[in-house]
Amino acid sequence: MGYRPREYDHIVVGAGALGTSTAYHLSGHAGRTLVLERFYENHAFGSSHGRTRILRTAYAEGTAYVPLVLRARRLWLRLGRETGEEIFRPTGVVLAAPSNSAALARARASARRYSLSSESFDPEGARERFPALQFVRGDAALWDPAGGILFPERAIRAYRRLAHDRGVAFRWNFPVTEWRRTSGGRILVSTKTREYLAHSLVLAAGAWLPTLVPSLHLPLEVEQQTMYWFRARDQRDAPFRAMPAFVWYSPEGGYYYGTPDVGNGVKIGGNVGQRVRDLDHRPLPSLRELRSIQRFLKSRLPGLAPEPRRGARCLYTNTPDKNFIVDFHPGGANVVIVSACSGHGFKFASAMGELIANGVRRGSLPRLLAPFGLPTVRRD
Repeated sequence: MGYRPREYDHIVVGAGALGTSTAYHLSGHAGRTLVLERFYENHAFGSSHGRTRILRTAYAEGTAYVPLVLRARRLWLRLGRETGEEIFRPTGVVLAAPSNSAALARARASARRYSLSSESFDPEGARERFPALQFVRGDAALWDPAGGILFPERAIRAYRRLAHDRGVAFRWNFPVTEWRRTSGGRILVSTKTREYLAHSLVLAAGAWLPTLVPSLHLPLEVEQQTMYWFRARDQRDAPFRAMPAFVWYSPEGGYYYGTPDVGNGVKIGGNVGQRVRDLDHRPLPSLRELRSIQRFLKSRLPGLAPEPRRGARCLYTNTPDKNFIVDFHPGGANVVIVSACSGHGFKFASAMGELIANGVRRGSLPRLLAPFGLPTVRRD
């Protein structure tokens, strides 16, 4: 009797934020689900780590994201209640920029469109309200009180644990080498050592997505960003623990972001990254990145010591317009491509996992995901 691949209803490739959320939401209905992850749980080689992540509701990247983030916020809070862990902390988020910033104007527009609670500040008011941050003449700030920080490793672990309790199987250190449709319409998924059959497949492989859909020639670029943690110059200084998260848009179109000290120092990152051409040989953190962040600290957070406590690398899988890709594979409605979150996707993972799971079961994706369809692609 020959070898027969084990069969599942659903296979999810990737156990980062989107993969574990999707698996959890698939587990709420009858059916067997398998998750295949090329590394181990909460590894630091992809895009779903970093100790804290920012959740903003006044969204400068586009109003299409606001309903998603509002749903995501509710689901993160529900996950915390379900597990008894703090997954989301409502610190609020400050969006700061020159007063004529287009990004700040878009964030205000999204707040108005969805009647979000927000408050605008001039430099004097911002300095008084947010003492850890340094504002100067010509600056403006938008306060997003519903925003806050997420604890990514904790969130992924919680979704994985709940999904496992509902019967979802996880296989660690199982990189997928290829997949194909069988004559019966099912999906055969291959790893180096085993094969599996499923009725549906969700590809949530982050930076490794292009290796799984090479015929689509997706216009994706992988970029490595390095984030750093900094201590206060004066360890008796409390504002950095009580400060809100922030995003600071620069006049040149870039940005810096930060989260409060939750025990490891203040986390700071920016958009000065490095192109990654070989995922097996990623570049070391560059001095250019660090110097850019240190200049920002000197002008905007002078209470922080300039030398970082530690750093961590993170992969951004960028589309040309920095929007997401969530769509069915052109070959049929039982393979979903969900990736390319362009560096701002973690906050949405709870809601996107729910919507993707619903789409997998129905064979059609919900309208909230319509703006993120596949671009026009060239196929072999």
